Amino acid sequence: MKRALFLFTAASLLFGCSSDLDINAPYKNITVVYGLLNMRDSIHFVKINKAFLGEGDALVYAQVPDSSEFHGEDITRAMVIRIQNGNRVDSFPLHDTLLTDREPGTFYSPDQRLYYFRENQTYLLPQSNVLVYLDQNSTYELDLEIKGERITGSTSIVNDFSIQTVDQSLTVPANFMNGTNGYGAYELNWTSNLDGKRTEAFYRFNYDEIRGSDTLRKTVTTRIGSRVSSNTASTEGMSLLIDGQAFYSGLANAIPDDPSVDQRRFTGLEFLFTVANDDFHTFLSLSEPISGIIEDRPAWSNMDGAYGIFASRYNKDVGGRLLGKTLNDASLNELINGQFTGNRRFCSAFNVGAPYGCN
Repeated sequence: MKRALFLFTAASLLFGCSSDLDINAPYKNITVVYGLLNMRDSIHFVKINKAFLGEGDALVYAQVPDSSEFHGEDITRAMVIRIQNGNRVDSFPLHDTLLTDREPGTFYSPDQRLYYFRENQTYLLPQSNVLVYLDQNSTYELDLEIKGERITGSTSIVNDFSIQTVDQSLTVPANFMNGTNGYGAYELNWTSNLDGKRTEAFYRFNYDEIRGSDTLRKTVTTRIGSRVSSNTASTEGMSLLIDGQAFYSGLANAIPDDPSVDQRRFTGLEFLFTVANDDFHTFLSLSEPISGIIEDRPAWSNMDGAYGIFASRYNKDVGGRLLGKTLNDASLNELINGQFTGNRRFCSAFNVGAPYGCN
């Protein structure tokens, strides 16, 4: 009798269940925040959105602004606070604005709402003697209240850093050759500074392409590599090598042999550095492709009360589009006459004279 009752009860539960699976839980406000501060920027942007889940195609919802954007009345407090030596010294309200040139993609476009603030003053960097728009010795805190929920986050500011004099100087040419022994390597040296965890370095090869009376400015940008500091509370010497053969073969792959080109005038090299603070480095590391057997990524955010990240980065360059670092004679000769780029019609726009200068 007991066994019959058990079977009847089990059957009732089984056949009484619905075959529909409802994956949509009751609504819960989930905020997603992205803000990357850079003291070289005069305007600092923060993106504030909400997560969404509904019945139907999520890609369709993603094209609807109301699925991701809060209404104005939802956000009752939005500000950034500057903290120095543990004390609140200034605050800046976040203002909303529309980005109107967003390219079509998974999410709605071309208009997307962002929030921004400006500092009330500028700061002089002692190492570079240039003005910036955030204080590298302060911490900046994000303070939000959205639909009655408090959301906070804070970030240090990546400090300015020094680049070795021979690499920084535009009058010292770069050398990618090893005398008469073929290709060499160029060593790029710098010293990391406070709150700079990861440094990504690139070089940009600038040239003008001449066809008759037409001149077109062009560039080839190549990643050199990255270095990670062992301690962001102190400075650390760092370096990367640019292989000479890879330098020229990379240019040959990026620049076609085009008979319609009369001349290509080399106008200089730039070195480009981008530095991430600790939290941004962690975020980037967790976003990189998985190379091992472990496929799960830990959920990570440095925000309290929201998902996302509030962190900082810093950009520093050597040279520019119109005035960059030149090459020494051996390296120019390889560019103009070498096995990889000898048929690309290069000459040097620098005042080097024959046989490497442009007519």
